[in-house]
Amino acid sequence: MSDRAWTGVVLTGGRSSRMGTDKALVEIEGVTMLARAIGLLRPHVRELLIIGDVQRHLHPHATTLPDDQPGLGPIGGLITALDHGRYGRIIALACDMPGVNDRLVLRIKERFDGTTDAVVPVHEGRAEPLAAAYHLRCRDPFAQAVQAGMLKLTAALDRLRWSPVEVRPGHDGWPADLFRNVNRPTDL
Repeated sequence: MSDRAWTGVVLTGGRSSRMGTDKALVEIEGVTMLARAIGLLRPHVRELLIIGDVQRHLHPHATTLPDDQPGLGPIGGLITALDHGRYGRIIALACDMPGVNDRLVLRIKERFDGTTDAVVPVHEGRAEPLAAAYHLRCRDPFAQAVQAGMLKLTAALDRLRWSPVEVRPGHDGWPADLFRNVNRPTDL
């Protein structure tokens, strides 16, 4: 039996200026990136939150919330999710990472044993904090990072006790585009 006492969080924020349209609503193979992220997280969690535009990012299987403090980027979205989620653990996924798969979500959950504050995939020495798991304990360190003017999520990770999940996209059965980030129409 899987442990579903988690809150799944889809981050849809951002202006999508490089895309020229709302990225969350861009379709890939007939499915919006928002719906794709929700479909991926839904079997693994009891609660789903969308942090984004409450008018445009509605979904029948999730609650849509605006950022409590708009303009802070992904760290602000995570703080909002940690403030509003019913469970002490969240799995966060940026909607513009359509290559993230079920295997990665399972690996992250499996590694989250309660001894660390977060579990973050790492490939080629690079952390992927927008496809990761966070404990409620991360809320205050993230808020302190924001107060110190540190909005970059990878830098804020230094304030946490986190465990890496080493992944080699394109090797060991992982898709090469696992962490592909869709920012422009040419990224599709």
